[in-house]
Amino acid sequence: MNAQYSKQQTETLDYFRKHARGWATAAKGSSREEVNVIQQRNDYVLNVIRQRKETRLLLDVGCGTGDLVCAVARQGISAIGVDFAQEMVQIAQDNASNNRLELAQFVCGSIFDYDIQSAGYDIISANGFMEYISLEQLREFLDLALRGLKQGGSLVLGSRNKLFNLFSLNDFTSTEIAAGTAQDLLREAIAIVNCRDLAELDFLEPAALPGHMDSQTQTGIDVSVRYQYTPGQLIHLLREKGWRTVHLAPIHIHVVVPKLKKKYPSLHYDLSNLLQSFAMENMELMPFSSSFMLHAVKV
Repeated sequence: MNAQYSKQQTETLDYFRKHARGWATAAKGSSREEVNVIQQRNDYVLNVIRQRKETRLLLDVGCGTGDLVCAVARQGISAIGVDFAQEMVQIAQDNASNNRLELAQFVCGSIFDYDIQSAGYDIISANGFMEYISLEQLREFLDLALRGLKQGGSLVLGSRNKLFNLFSLNDFTSTEIAAGTAQDLLREAIAIVNCRDLAELDFLEPAALPGHMDSQTQTGIDVSVRYQYTPGQLIHLLREKGWRTVHLAPIHIHVVVPKLKKKYPSLHYDLSNLLQSFAMENMELMPFSSSFMLHAVKV
């Protein structure tokens, strides 16, 4: 592993080991006075399960405190969660044990050391995982997932949304202008808002994929670099690797810019939670969401 990337993942491991209990509480948050991004991402995966003809086995990569794995197990589906933070895994195991969820299993370790090929998964999910690995490792993960899934299996990914940098009107916006990427991002945002079918995005040339960074503007998680992608970047990368993207959905929609959100948080929470109920079928909301979910199938 490149030493520059190992620094990022060392910070990531340190952060999640320290904040495991708080993360577990956040995952279960149900108050209207918040936007529960963890739950929104998990709900998307559960919706994919509902749409599939059959799901017998799911692998959740970067499972955290195991809420998705336990939710899947409650539906009578075997589910395995992998995470490299022992504190996270312990909370997940305790939760499964306390609720007698025998179909939920957890493994502490890196997905790159895990035997992903032997089981034959119907779904592999990775919510909030890609931002903590390099582009090189992301390519490796996509190869692993392709080998680990059954034919017709589903890969569900959650990503920070690079398109939102244009509309946040803050330091992230200034960074894109300085890097000369703002025009490409705007072109993709226009294409997504106006496309009638995801296949139309195959003809879009997205902004260049992210290179290595030493640091970036922080957003509340004490890790120097958390990578971002646009939907178009991931669609093209997945297609190169042998996947077909079948659905996108915005996550954590921002009606107001982050600066105003800090002044009037309840306004943001109310509007964001309201609009999330329209997110599954309305990609017009994509440029204004700080994250997104993507569903691809092995073809």
